[in-house]
Amino acid sequence: MSDTVFGTSVPHLVAFLTSKIKTPEDKKLLWAGIKREHNDELCEILGVDPAWGIQAGNLIGFDIDFDRRLMLLNYSPTAHNLLHEIPGGWTSVVRALRGLVVSYDEPGDINGVRLVSRGFEKFFNQGELPETKVDALCQVTIGEPVFCTQKEDGHMIEFFMCQKKLCSTTRGRLQTPSGQEALSLLTRAQFIKASEVARGMNFDLMTLVCEFVHPMTRVHVEYNGAKQIYLLEAYDVQGRPAFHETLVRIAQALPGVFQLPKSRWMTIDQLHAEVNDRSVVNREGWVAQIPTFGGASRRIKFKYISYIGEMVRSKLSYKYLMNCMKNQRLDKMLITLPEEIRAHAYDMVREVKVKLVVGIDSGKNWWSLYDLYTPEEGSLNNFRNVCRAYYKSQVPSV
Repeated sequence: MSDTVFGTSVPHLVAFLTSKIKTPEDKKLLWAGIKREHNDELCEILGVDPAWGIQAGNLIGFDIDFDRRLMLLNYSPTAHNLLHEIPGGWTSVVRALRGLVVSYDEPGDINGVRLVSRGFEKFFNQGELPETKVDALCQVTIGEPVFCTQKEDGHMIEFFMCQKKLCSTTRGRLQTPSGQEALSLLTRAQFIKASEVARGMNFDLMTLVCEFVHPMTRVHVEYNGAKQIYLLEAYDVQGRPAFHETLVRIAQALPGVFQLPKSRWMTIDQLHAEVNDRSVVNREGWVAQIPTFGGASRRIKFKYISYIGEMVRSKLSYKYLMNCMKNQRLDKMLITLPEEIRAHAYDMVREVKVKLVVGIDSGKNWWSLYDLYTPEEGSLNNFRNVCRAYYKSQVPSV
């Protein structure tokens, strides 16, 4: 995280929010009006160009623990829906708000804001943006291998100390069931030992970022009941990442507590071929660290084609999309989908619309939509009922 983001933008944002939102009820009752009335101020803080026509407050979410005077900041699902279409839309401030935890002394006090914990900055999937397409990444890496770590399929958890207690959080809320359950696998004494190991490598530990795998966090990969913390990253008190060797030393010092994800060096072409291997199942993917100018690196997610297929099957069906279109709530529902599969959803919508036109032009009516049926859609009779209802909603004269 840049010094400008934390030294200027985040303190201003926290001071602004705490000056307006002083109770949980205030957030429910006042936030919608605050976003409208103070859009110019929020645009300036978040680096949003007012010409984009976006209400800047819609790009962020926040959770406040008023007793401990902690605030968690996170970009919102709306940010995904809007910023991808705007060159430079993902500003450095918005990217940084990914499970960022700060403390504050007094509401509205900029000087009392301090960094308590942080997660990764926002990073994108391969192909999600023009600069993350395979050709663009190949040009950057010039055919050289990059460091890749296997992406595990659980919940991201941040561990940190606050008021002398070990705390944990997901990136969306300060108190969640998985965040609290993760504390059963790491003790305060073990975190302190990790801090001592890091200090021996001239690293002042603030946060351990982990993937928490547990039966309660299961998404698509089956871990057969395993309970495990995968150590992904560490940040110091200034929000700077650790060298990989520091993570290795911490994991070695606490065997049975932390596990490092598998890693390997691959070229972009090798990585692209790996995730498109349909024989690989029950794996999520890889995270590649792509070098940038100035010696830093950025993370890019590569997900296995089999995993994306699982995501699509669990979230989408033609029946579901036709119901959304019939009830005029398609865009509202698609915004809730993970960004990795939203493009697949719109491809499926186009297929439905093509079949609709075929039905109109050929006189087959809703029968053309029946061609979209697969066993994943469930009952054939129910699917056909949905097809008929959707067709009639689009061609009311039928």
